[in-house]
Amino acid sequence: MSQSNRLIVSPDLSEFFRQEVTEAKDDLGMKLEDSTEFYLVNLLCEHVRAGASPAPGQEPLALLYKKAREANLGERVRLLKDLGDLALYVAGFFAEFIERSLVDKSYYIAMGGGAYADLSGLIGMQRQGDVFSKIYVELAQKFSALVGLLNEVADHARDTEDSERELLQLYERWIRTRSERLRRLLVDRGMLLPDDDPGDG
Repeated sequence: MSQSNRLIVSPDLSEFFRQEVTEAKDDLGMKLEDSTEFYLVNLLCEHVRAGASPAPGQEPLALLYKKAREANLGERVRLLKDLGDLALYVAGFFAEFIERSLVDKSYYIAMGGGAYADLSGLIGMQRQGDVFSKIYVELAQKFSALVGLLNEVADHARDTEDSERELLQLYERWIRTRSERLRRLLVDRGMLLPDDDPGDG
C-alpha cells in the first residue's frame, strides 16, 4: 500500500507524528526548538490528510516561487509557506520520486530553504511575528538536516508497514494451515491467537 494510503493505528495523528519526529531527531542527534518540532508535526498531519494543498507534483516549485514574487503581501506569505512546506515534505518523504525526476534533492533544498528564509523576513516585519519568524529562520537554516530527519521518519514508516504486511501474511497462512510452527512465530511477535487445535505444519 502506498504511503498516502497507510493506515496509522493511533488515537491521535499528531501524537503519532510527534513520537516519530522526536525519535528521528534523537537518533540523528539533532537539536530543534520545540516550536519548530511542533511545526513539523503539523506539516506531516496536514499532508497525510486528503486534499492537502498544494499536492506533491501538482505545481512546479519554480512556478510557486514566481507566483509568490508577483503576489501582494498576504498572498506572498501564504505561497512562500506552501512552497517551503511542499519542498520539505516531498524531499523528506518522496526521495525515490526525486531520484527519478529531472531535478535532484538540492533543488528542493534550495527552493524550500529560500522560501522559508524569505518568509522569516516578511513575518518578522509584522506585528507579533517574532515567534513565527524564529521558526522559519530555523527551518531555513536547517532545511537540509530536516529533509534527513523526515527521510528517517519515512523509512521507519515503511519498515513498519513491511513488518505489518509480513505479519498479516503469516497470520493468513496460519489461518489456512493451523501450523504449530506458524503459531509460535506469531505468538513470539506478540500476536494473541484463538485457542484452536493447531495442525501438523
